[in-house]
Amino acid sequence: MTILVVGNCVVDRSYKVDRLPRPGETMIAREARIDFGGKGLNQAVSAARTGAPVAFATAVGDDVYGREIVDLLRRETIDVGPTHIRPGPTDEAAIFVLPDGDNSIIASTHSAQHAGPDIGLKAMDRLKPGDWLVMQGNIDRATTADTLEAARAKNARIAVNPSPILFDYEGLWPLIDLAFVNATELADLSGLSEPNAAAARLIELGCDTVVATLGSAGARLYARGRSEPWTAQPPAVKAIDATGAGDAFCGVFVGSLARGLSPEAALSVGVHCASLSVTRQGSLAALPTREEISATAREFATTPG
Repeated sequence: MTILVVGNCVVDRSYKVDRLPRPGETMIAREARIDFGGKGLNQAVSAARTGAPVAFATAVGDDVYGREIVDLLRRETIDVGPTHIRPGPTDEAAIFVLPDGDNSIIASTHSAQHAGPDIGLKAMDRLKPGDWLVMQGNIDRATTADTLEAARAKNARIAVNPSPILFDYEGLWPLIDLAFVNATELADLSGLSEPNAAAARLIELGCDTVVATLGSAGARLYARGRSEPWTAQPPAVKAIDATGAGDAFCGVFVGSLARGLSPEAALSVGVHCASLSVTRQGSLAALPTREEISATAREFATTPG
């Protein structure tokens, strides 16, 4: 079962700071580092490390960073055939990491936004009925809609992590089988503040399953026809850097489903792998390894459906 990820990748420049700078203020970071990341890349790598076959349709610049990203994707055994290499720089993100591990991120989307409306459509030959399409929120609405509709026509299953929220998803929810949202995104997309009511609203609008990631409170899975959500609690860890934790969760969750785990087991595996990632610095560097994901999957493989 193949997973096609259509999304972005960036060069992450992260800075450990005691607080966010005030307007006009120059601050000295306690530590600075460069890593690769982006929601698309993080999710593609995390999914591939579950052992599922993954193809990645993305856009990188024709610079040294773009070439390095393509090389690392190949090392992760990811099919980079759908990847676009375009003139200009590879997208970048500036990440400010606070002492409790929380972060604020500013990212450029020049490559992602100018990859062309067919970035996902050209990769549709990778999908067969029952395969997975995974998208995030950093590609424009028209391209997103066209890609979702093409995947639905192929009878593929569709997962979307609408982050960042760049547009209204009205009319797109019936095309989405599985939505990954954090608490803020859930409220913004539904217009409701109470999580259970908010998830029910997205399901009412057409989405089949909603997975809400809740940080230190774990994650909840809401499914059409299910009266109560399934909750997975995270292990107790000391968070150092939360960058990419939600992406690790998404990639591992879909990869686990593709490998035959139940949604409930996939939820637990995703939560534990995301918890592992926050104990490390960086984006790609913090993602759980193949061995760690495999060991976690074995632990939760018997979770009842």
